[in-house]
Amino acid sequence: MEVRLPGRGAEGVVRRGFDYEEWLRAGGRGPQGQWNAHDIEHLVLVVHGIGQKLSERVETFDFTYAINTFRVLMAKQHELMSTTHSPPAVLPINWRRKINFDYDDAASSDQFEENTEAPIHRPFALSDITPNTIPTVRNIISDVLLDIPYYLSKHRSRVLHAVAAEANRIYRLWMRNNPGWQGKISIIGHSLGSVIAVDILSRQPTVPPPLGSQNENLSEEDELLLEFPVRNLFLAGSPVGFFLLLNRTNLMPRIMSKTRLASIVRNIPNSDDDLDDELDPADFEPEKIGINHGGVYGCLAVENIYNVIHTSDPIAYSLNPCVDPEYAANLRSAILSVPITRKAIFRKLFSFMNKRPGSSLQLHASETKQKVVDSARYSFTRRPSSSSRIPQIELETRDFKYEKIVETRMHCLNENGQIDFVMQPTGALENQYISILTAHSGYWESKEFAYLVALECSRQEGVENTFKSFRAVRK
Repeated sequence: MEVRLPGRGAEGVVRRGFDYEEWLRAGGRGPQGQWNAHDIEHLVLVVHGIGQKLSERVETFDFTYAINTFRVLMAKQHELMSTTHSPPAVLPINWRRKINFDYDDAASSDQFEENTEAPIHRPFALSDITPNTIPTVRNIISDVLLDIPYYLSKHRSRVLHAVAAEANRIYRLWMRNNPGWQGKISIIGHSLGSVIAVDILSRQPTVPPPLGSQNENLSEEDELLLEFPVRNLFLAGSPVGFFLLLNRTNLMPRIMSKTRLASIVRNIPNSDDDLDDELDPADFEPEKIGINHGGVYGCLAVENIYNVIHTSDPIAYSLNPCVDPEYAANLRSAILSVPITRKAIFRKLFSFMNKRPGSSLQLHASETKQKVVDSARYSFTRRPSSSSRIPQIELETRDFKYEKIVETRMHCLNENGQIDFVMQPTGALENQYISILTAHSGYWESKEFAYLVALECSRQEGVENTFKSFRAVRK
């Protein structure tokens, strides 16, 4: 007997009479292609942003439902890839339910700064200062928007501790249920969750301590230590760029090892051989490229950072300029897409239109093709004009050595040579203003985002193993 459990864009099936031995003989997969946990090579932990307090009132806003949708979507995108690797496992980090600001503030007076000159007083809570008018609107504001000022206040450390503790708890449960697992771990941070993830990862040591090495007498900073290394950090709808601006700091790479740095320098594609001969190897010493220790905001203990931006998301900011604004201005925008699906759609469309000889679309396509051919023939035969030549004075003023150092930094932050990846509105009737309403919360239903996570978590490490479609391209 089968019972189907509906979800938000996903469907779960409960079967009675499950035979575990038969499941193992089938290769550890069920009828719909589930993978054995021991076959999973990558674990993805997802940190949510604002609004999860609202899920206590409205169950459909629960973050777990969104992650279930994203998990199913990523598994479908993984099937499009020609790989024998299993799709990554995705688990949510529900940190907001671990904190009750209102209760703690009212129960403990030490949450307020001590004022010896003030008379004896009782602390008040949010419920005490909230009027009884327009309760629906006030509940939405308190459950959704107030997470931001809470994080920016003295409660910031409590938020960080809640996220780190929950991530470590999920990791211990995973290792307990999968003893001997030696896969990789990545983190996805959405909205405020991305800011929290960057804050925590900036505090991590370059080499994480062994599991179980922490003692009971931990300092406040030690309590934020993650018990696992993080390979990739995916930021979705992230305002991290604005927080870096507030802190007046650049995004700097963490030098994980001299061996990795040397491999990156050696394998950066499209390097200028003449310039490489003039560069001094001392210019690529670790201290000139990045930082090899924790405790510096904006220097994360990860190998790759991906910043996914929907063009209509007003919360998302770019991160490429946070490395170097001039270098970022010379990079083309990396547009995310699912090439296989879109090629199939256009192939069917033009195949249908080509069956109608003499149609206006066919004639227009023929004229356009001829114009492109003529333009290409002209561009190859004509001599470059003076306006198309780069002025000699510009070449003389450019600091190619510094550009090479910045390029190396960018590849240390992301082996593709860029951090920002752009999502565009889909559909013929969509525009950037209409998409504002759903852009910030729509990352979990994006095939492009799911494809990026699945593909980058499945590839091997190293610049030489990156995919051409994700590599940085100069303008």
